[in-house]
Amino acid sequence: MTHAALKPEEIVAQSEAHIDDYLFRGGPDTEKEDIELAERFGVGEVVRAAWANAKEIEGAWVDHATESPPSVEEPKPSSFLPGAQPAVDKLVEVVEPRRDLAQAPDEKSRPAWRREFKAAAPATKPKPQEPAPPPEEKEQPRKAAVTFKRFDVGRRYSWAEIAIPRGVGDIEALTYVPGLVGQIVDWIVAGARRPNRVMALGVALGVVGTLIGRRVEGPTGNATHLYIFILAPTGWGKDHPLWCGNKLMIAVGATSLLGPSEFVSGRGIIRYLKRNPLTLCIVDELGDVFQLINGQHDNPWVRDLIGHFKKLYNSWEIIITAETMKDESTTINHPAVTIVGACTAEALFEALKPRDIESGFANRPMLLPFEGFKRPPERDVPEGAEDPPATLVAELRRLMRKQSILDIPMSEIDEVAPPVLKNDRQKIRWGSEEAKAAYFAFSREMDEWQEKDKRKFELGMRATENAVRCATIVAAGCFSPTVDLQDIEWALKWSRVSFNAADGGFKKYMRDYYEFPKFCEQVVEAIRSQEDGFMSNRDLGRQFRRNMKFGHELEKALKQLEKEDRIRSRYRQKSRGPAAEGWQIIHET
Repeated sequence: MTHAALKPEEIVAQSEAHIDDYLFRGGPDTEKEDIELAERFGVGEVVRAAWANAKEIEGAWVDHATESPPSVEEPKPSSFLPGAQPAVDKLVEVVEPRRDLAQAPDEKSRPAWRREFKAAAPATKPKPQEPAPPPEEKEQPRKAAVTFKRFDVGRRYSWAEIAIPRGVGDIEALTYVPGLVGQIVDWIVAGARRPNRVMALGVALGVVGTLIGRRVEGPTGNATHLYIFILAPTGWGKDHPLWCGNKLMIAVGATSLLGPSEFVSGRGIIRYLKRNPLTLCIVDELGDVFQLINGQHDNPWVRDLIGHFKKLYNSWEIIITAETMKDESTTINHPAVTIVGACTAEALFEALKPRDIESGFANRPMLLPFEGFKRPPERDVPEGAEDPPATLVAELRRLMRKQSILDIPMSEIDEVAPPVLKNDRQKIRWGSEEAKAAYFAFSREMDEWQEKDKRKFELGMRATENAVRCATIVAAGCFSPTVDLQDIEWALKWSRVSFNAADGGFKKYMRDYYEFPKFCEQVVEAIRSQEDGFMSNRDLGRQFRRNMKFGHELEKALKQLEKEDRIRSRYRQKSRGPAAEGWQIIHET
């Protein structure tokens, strides 16, 4: 095949094969030729980065050879936390140098290389052997055991460094956080013509949570992926934070972690995630996406997207799809899908249905506040503000796993990404008993809504989970081995703001016309949920206004329930003002 007949992806695949040969079989160094050819086909940047990574790996092998004897296995890679090393308390086997490993040409070397590199000792000349052990030790020979002392290193960034300007509101004050999350917020705001720190914080949490996804485990065993929905009227500058999220992922070399910006069918996303379980999906006009999903009543392949989103939210989940006549069963190991989307509040809440609340989907996303804010005034932006600072990019790269060309799917080969073993996860623990107590206190607060307001209880079921994920992301962005009290206190406040935004949005915008029997049950539940089992006509009218198509459904439901002796009309005299006319629940004996 001539060069003219090649495609860009074939050029990349050819370079991939050259790198494989260079690293594992001592093949020739074709870096210059590969890059020159790739430049002609528009993929020079990809191939250049791949060869640079290969040279870095080769250098790491050589550096390691000067520090470790050939009879000692390389320990697992250290965490991104400076100085933290996993303890190794078991004997290890001798691993032969990679350069001397013969491999059949027809073997699939890519996944095997990724696994073996973690445990393989580099090619090296043997160091002088240690003196022979005493005779009594020769009778029961043992392999050398490698042990490391694990120690915690102080945070690189602390809450004491945060200075909140005077005059900012309570919600905006929550957008001032330490570490890389706060630095991303500052960069996004600096380059925005209509700056909004709340939107910028949503994108920052999504980016950092993805870079540490499938590697970092929080104090409750939680993962770090989130569903973040940015809600604001049109023309408020929602597109800039989303654009910055894409640009930042490209700048740090995590382009392969950028997922689809739209969802067409459940089967399509399953096929994508089995090879790419860690992904960040940045979606504009999110309301249109859910309008499409909930509008496909006769298309189960689109409707099942909501079910997939519910499963994909879970931490360290293993999803095994059902086998059909056309498709085999698919396994997705520990997916970590972060969705950062933007739309107007009306578009989102009118697209979602009460069944989305009842089924548990609506309590998974974090909805950024949308009420009570004014449109940010337009301003001039200095040149160069659109480029992320080099120091920020460098530190974000420290959070992410090293990427190589072998990790990027360049073909349609169906390779299932392996699960993440417990020992391969970096655990971020509670920093104190006070931090843990604050978390459980908020959890109990959300549970108490079960007796007060059923709808709020359903919306708040995962507010605590979202909070601990946010706290873990911020702690990791500070290079901290623990989630401290200030981390979780900030996250709980942020989660409460999101919970209140969801509750207010569904009450104000969601519209669904009940069938008459269900309308009656909803009215009974609303009256029963009140503290004294009484609800005024005014409050009933306000609550069910968006559920009446003709305007008289509530009146008919109240008469029906009165006939059934489930409610009765009564007046409630207040301490001040006129009596309120309404309905009292009749408790069954």
